[in-house]
Amino acid sequence: MKTLIITFSQTGNTRKVAEEIRQGILSAAAECDLIELKQIDPASLETYDLVGLGCPVFYYQEPCNIRQFIAKLPQLAGRQWFVFCTHGAVMGITLESMSTGLQRKGIRVIGYHDTYASATLPFYPYPMLTAGHPDETDLEEARIFGKLVAARSRSIHSGEAFQPIAPPVVPQQWHDNARRFTAEFLQRIFPELTINASRCSGCHVCQESCPVEGIDIDRDPPQIQNPCIYCWNCVNICPEAAIEADWSGQVKLAPKLLESYRYWLNAAATQGKFRWHIDPERIDFDHPLYLQRRQAALSNSASS
Repeated sequence: MKTLIITFSQTGNTRKVAEEIRQGILSAAAECDLIELKQIDPASLETYDLVGLGCPVFYYQEPCNIRQFIAKLPQLAGRQWFVFCTHGAVMGITLESMSTGLQRKGIRVIGYHDTYASATLPFYPYPMLTAGHPDETDLEEARIFGKLVAARSRSIHSGEAFQPIAPPVVPQQWHDNARRFTAEFLQRIFPELTINASRCSGCHVCQESCPVEGIDIDRDPPQIQNPCIYCWNCVNICPEAAIEADWSGQVKLAPKLLESYRYWLNAAATQGKFRWHIDPERIDFDHPLYLQRRQAALSNSASS
């Protein structure tokens, strides 16, 4: 059985989970390729018996580039896929939304999996509530899922009747929030990014890692956020902390937002689905990640 896993991963968490799912699949299938979203040739997808698609959760749903990838897929009637995601406190409607898009292409979605992962947003403190995830239990669950979904696919290919599988049921509040967080809404509520020319070293790290090719450092002035999916990866990885914004509004809202996240995480912990690895009472809201990174960059510059 020829299998493939496609991932979009920025911090490495989704890829780490994908690697474990792959190991599970390999225990039940002869081969399993693992490839990044940017490298995939959609024309090759018909050659696979089973395909997995995984991504982080952005604003209660899959990132725009994943949604666009699914929308541009050719019709793949009868093909078997599974979807998975990594997320902070809430999964949102990600798995349901991805499944719906794939089914429009005639694809049979035969498995769903989600994993908690450490979140890194510049206007939140670090470490965050889900620090320490994915942990060993998360990774073991990913391996088990890979083995199960491969066995399910093999059974269907062997003639077993396909029984549609519904995505996980999630709270209505997550549906409501996902509908609210449109691209237009995100553009309205988030500050514009700027590149501090006096700090930028021209290393191109941000440009090379932008998932939608929205950065061009060589232009005059440098181009940024054209387009943008509000992942803030460029802010988080710039070694000089040269990508700046006025995060004051988001920092002010952080305590209230994280309190709601704690509610969902406590509920998940009660059900045995989440394990605390930090004390949430010790989070320092006066020290968001963007300030931590700026101070680290200044320290590195002073010592070099």
